[in-house]
Order: sequence, then C-alpha cells, then structure tokens
Amino acid sequence: MKAALFKKLIFIFPLLILVSWRGLHAQPTETQEKVIELSLEDVTRLALENSLDIQMAKFDAYIKRTSLERAQSLFDTFLNARGYFSRNKKMQPSVLLGSDEKEHGFSVGLEKKLPTGTTITLDAMGTKSRSSSTFLTLNPYNEAEAGITLNQALGRNFFGLADRASIKITKLDIENSDFSSLDDMEKSLADVQKAYWDFVLKETRLVIAGEMFKSAETLYKIYQDKFERGLTEESELLAMEALVSKRYSEVIIAELEKETAKNNLLFLMNSGSFEEELIPKDNLTTEAQTVNLYEEVEEAVCNRRDYKRKQNELKSKKIEIVVNKNSLWPEIDLGASLSRNHLHADRSSAWEGLGKNANDEFLVELRFKVPLENRSARSDLAKTNLEKEKLLLGLKKIERLILKEVHDAVNLVNITQNQVSLYESIVKMHEKKLDKEIERLNYGRSDADTLIRYEEDLLESRRILSNHWHQYRASLIELERVKNSLLDRYWQEPL
Repeated sequence: MKAALFKKLIFIFPLLILVSWRGLHAQPTETQEKVIELSLEDVTRLALENSLDIQMAKFDAYIKRTSLERAQSLFDTFLNARGYFSRNKKMQPSVLLGSDEKEHGFSVGLEKKLPTGTTITLDAMGTKSRSSSTFLTLNPYNEAEAGITLNQALGRNFFGLADRASIKITKLDIENSDFSSLDDMEKSLADVQKAYWDFVLKETRLVIAGEMFKSAETLYKIYQDKFERGLTEESELLAMEALVSKRYSEVIIAELEKETAKNNLLFLMNSGSFEEELIPKDNLTTEAQTVNLYEEVEEAVCNRRDYKRKQNELKSKKIEIVVNKNSLWPEIDLGASLSRNHLHADRSSAWEGLGKNANDEFLVELRFKVPLENRSARSDLAKTNLEKEKLLLGLKKIERLILKEVHDAVNLVNITQNQVSLYESIVKMHEKKLDKEIERLNYGRSDADTLIRYEEDLLESRRILSNHWHQYRASLIELERVKNSLLDRYWQEPL
C-alpha cells in the first residue's frame, strides 16, 4: 500500500513542480496584467524624466542661482520719498523772529549705485513756509529745489572693484553648484542603470534556476525508471527527489529576488506600478572588450567636475586676494553735488523758476578715513593667500585622485572581462562533464552523489559567470561615472 502511494507521489510531484514554475513565466492573457518590456535606453530616459533624486539635484542648482540677484541687488535703484508738516510756536530770543512758524513740504529722490563704484542721487524738494514775523520779504513763500549728488569711491572699493568682485565670485559659486548638481544627477543615473542590470541579473538567475530544475527533473525521471525496474536503490531515488525539491526552492527564491530587484528599479526611476510585470530587453552577455588607460584618463581630465570646481574655487580666491590687497588702502571718497532753488509766493511759479531764475549751490569734497594699524585688512589678506596655497594643493590632490580612480575603474573592467572569458570556458567544461556522467549513468557506471555534485558544480559556475557579467556591466557604468561622461551621453539639455 505504501509502496504504491509512494510511486504515485514521486510520479506526480515533478509534474506539479514543472506546472508551478511554468506558471511563473506564463505569457500574459487578457485577465493578466500587461507585461512591460524595458531596455537600458528606456530605463535611462524614464529616470531622467521622473527620478526624484535627479529632480531634487536640479532644484539645488536652481536654488543657488537665486543668489545672483541678491548679489546684483547692490546696484538696485532706490526711490526715496518724504512728506512732512511742522509748526513752531516756541519762544524766540529776538523780536525779529516770528512767534508762530508753519512749514509743510515733500521730497522725492532716486539713488543708484553703478558698477564703477559711483553713487548717483537725484533729489527734488518742495516746501511752503509761513511765519508771523513782519520782517520777512516774502511771507508766505514756496521753495522749489532740485539737485544731483555724485560720490565716487577711490580707495578700498576703487571704482567699484570690490562690488564687481562679489558678482564674479557669486557667478563662480553658482557654476560650482551646477557642477555639484550634475554630479548628483549622474550618480543617480548610474544607480538606476546598475539597478537595471541587477534586475537583468536576477532574471538570468531565474532562467538558470529553471533550467537546472528541468535538468534535475530529467535525472529524477531516469532514476524513477531505474527504480521501477529494480536497477537502483531507493536511497538514490530519494536523493534525486530531494534534488528536485531543492531546485524548485531555488526557483521560488530566484523569483522573489527578481521581484525585489524590479521594485527597486521602479522606485529609483519613480515610474510604473509595483504590480506591473517587467521584462528586460537586454541580456547580460555582450561583446566584452578591454579599455585603454591613457585614453580614459585623458577624457576624465577634460570632464571631471570636481576638478573644474576646484579651479573655480582657485579663481574666486585670486579675486579675493585682489580685493583684500585693495582693502589695505584708506577709504577715499570724492563727492560732488549741484543743487538749484527758487522762491516764490506761488507754488507753480516756484517750480517754473528753477529753469532760468534759480540760484545754484555747488560742492566738491574729498573724504579720507585711514586705519592706522589696519590689522583686519592685513589679516584677511594673509588668510586668503594661505587659502590659495591650500587650494593649489587640493588641485594637485584631485589630479592624483582622477588618476587613481580611473586606473582602478579601468583595471576592474579589464579584470572582469578576463574573468568572464575564463568562466565561460569553465561553464562549458562543467556542462560537458555532466553530460559525460549522464552517459555513464545509462551504462550503470555512475551514482546519484556524483551526478548531484556535478550538477552543483555546473550551477555554481553558471551563477559565478552571471555575476561576472553583471560586474562587467556595472564596471563600465562606474568607469563612465568616474570620467563624468555618463550623464552627457544621455542628457544634453541645459540644467
């Protein structure tokens, strides 16, 4: 009774496993969700359009760009306006002065600083005064006055040197922020592409697991037939049955790993639904080629953004040195003003008289402010010179860092390419070895332990080969990222 039940189970069990595994890879029907095929190009395009990390990196650059207007606000035009009314009934020391004075008026003006360090002020003022004094020739009277004032920096901010320098430094800072954002975007894009190849690896692993499951099933059927004919022991049949169960478990695990890799890819792309079924269009295998170190280094030196950032920092520091040297000078300001006024009992006549009946006042002045010790300026200059020397050392360090990173990336690509070639031959040897052992089994010259061991060897070698192919694909992406050429290959739009 038990023997008959056992024979039925061992006959049905592999069929159930095969149906279950085929169900995992069944083509979509009308009731199933649509299967989406994605290539590396598709994934890259979707990531550039939708990735949250890439979008946030862009906003970092946009936010930094707002600092330019803040720096340029130094040259904004200001409108000044004032209106007032006063009444003075204080006791006066002379009878010539009135005991009751009233005055009301307004003033309006424009003030602007030019990039040359020149401050221009235009003013217009109108007042009406009334007094109780009997000694005033014109009472009440209106006064109209207009004037222009110029102030030119000649010392520390020599003809606007410091003002223009702050704009230049801000622009360099913005360019460095753009470089940093592009680096972040490139890293995010590299992560998405690596996630895609990880998904392809898991798909390959699933195919390998399925093929190894079929191979184990074939061996199981052979031993089942031998057992029914009394040509093998029950223990060897049980070993094969355990092998089938193990291979089926590996299929389930591979399916889970593929699902996890798919979800990670969709998350990084910020596109698609986690319930969708994805199928990669690309294979891990490709035509592996070696890369030339010197060509890659030359390209990296031209493209590396951290090198360009350090160069911009050095430019900024040189500008600061010029400004700090200028700060050793005293503050020297040349001022000039011209104003005209006219008095009349009638307000409109007072303003009309500014043209031909006005009286002028002209003033020229030169102002000095000299710090005798000037310790602050000397300290800033010394500090900036030291920071410049430090930046030069940092530039040398980045040059060596580029050589190191490119050298490591090139070595990884070439070594992985060699490992791929090596394991392709190893897989072929294990396949041939297993085939020969199965032939020996047909002549009764093999056993279950040897076959299981040979199949494990083949499975492990195929897994290692897929890992090396995956590493080769990832190493190419890393090489492009190290050279800062990955993003430019897929994205030419302005940031």
